[in-house]
Amino acid sequence: MILIGQYDSPFVRRVGIALTLYNLPFEHRPWSTFGDADKIRPYNPLTRVPTLVLDNGEVLIESHAMLDHLDSLVAAEHRMFPTDEPARRQALKIAALATGLGDKAVSLFYERLL
Repeated sequence: MILIGQYDSPFVRRVGIALTLYNLPFEHRPWSTFGDADKIRPYNPLTRVPTLVLDNGEVLIESHAMLDHLDSLVAAEHRMFPTDEPARRQALKIAALATGLGDKAVSLFYERLL
């Protein structure tokens, strides 16, 4: 797998951490959406990070979908999200809230910087 994006993004970082904790082999390409958009665009027409290129060539372009896929690659007892309801739904809700908070923090950072 190839993880595209810099670790200064909380979304890239969360996927990188999951890949590492799951001990899944991957190549990291620390491309920036600003300086390396032309490199990212062939994989992700939205030129957003993270972008995860799977071994079969399929591309995932949203960090939650990436984590869900990575969860499916490991044994149930090692997964980040429970497999049974309602625990799975509750964990997904918490992850969505955390992701939304991260997204707002990034937006606030860019608003202040730019």
